[in-house]
Amino acid sequence: MEPVGERADGPTLGIIGGAGVGAAARLYSDVAMRVREASGALPQIALWNLPFSDALEQAFVGGGPDGDAATEAERLVAQAIDRLLDAGATVVAMPCNSLQAVAARHAQRRSVPFIDMIAATVAAVRASSHRSAVLLATDATQAARIYEGHRVEILAPPSELRPELADLIVRAVEGPPPGAAELGRLVERARRPQASVVLGCTDICGLLGSEDADVIDSLACLVGGCADALGVPASVGAGAAADAPALSAHQSPMSRSAARPLSRAR
Repeated sequence: MEPVGERADGPTLGIIGGAGVGAAARLYSDVAMRVREASGALPQIALWNLPFSDALEQAFVGGGPDGDAATEAERLVAQAIDRLLDAGATVVAMPCNSLQAVAARHAQRRSVPFIDMIAATVAAVRASSHRSAVLLATDATQAARIYEGHRVEILAPPSELRPELADLIVRAVEGPPPGAAELGRLVERARRPQASVVLGCTDICGLLGSEDADVIDSLACLVGGCADALGVPASVGAGAAADAPALSAHQSPMSRSAARPLSRAR
């Protein structure tokens, strides 16, 4: 595709970090590597880190933020969009599942293209020929239903796995991080016939360390979308999001996520 939001000196990706510091670092690194492999040069990337307090982060990782926490998170995301545009960003992405709606809404407010991680992830599920997916995310993300409405049936993991999954996510955020084998065992027990497994929390994305065609890594899908927006087709370079397009407000008056309220989980 043509690079979105391109200026005379080329497109600039703006990344909203802070709601998953490791996820923002991986997004920056993986996008830069993919563009460099394809073009022989590093891309233009601006990063604004949300100054989340520990209490605010824990509210999103746990049962979900209350009204004050949700309001503060929205204020910080809106500020991030403004700061990234001041820095020259021409397209914006945020590696956090639960705050996609907020980021999309404020990107639309400023008329800047937004790369929708949720839509790109579900597109990867459809590209795998599956029409259903088990979503591994926090209970609050499940309740917010942010992955629904994309022509894929979203399935919750078995109830007996949810406490283990919640503990795994908390340790991924606070440390010590779980290992690939632990997440792999949980994925195996969550599998359903003819269904993908979606890693719907960026704090656990990248932990498996090996590719599995039936496991869709939402952060890898966002990497593919960002590289695509910077002019590098998904077929160039490595990545798990080979069939996930870059989806942005540039291509649609409003991304699907922009129409949803603030999610109550990471």
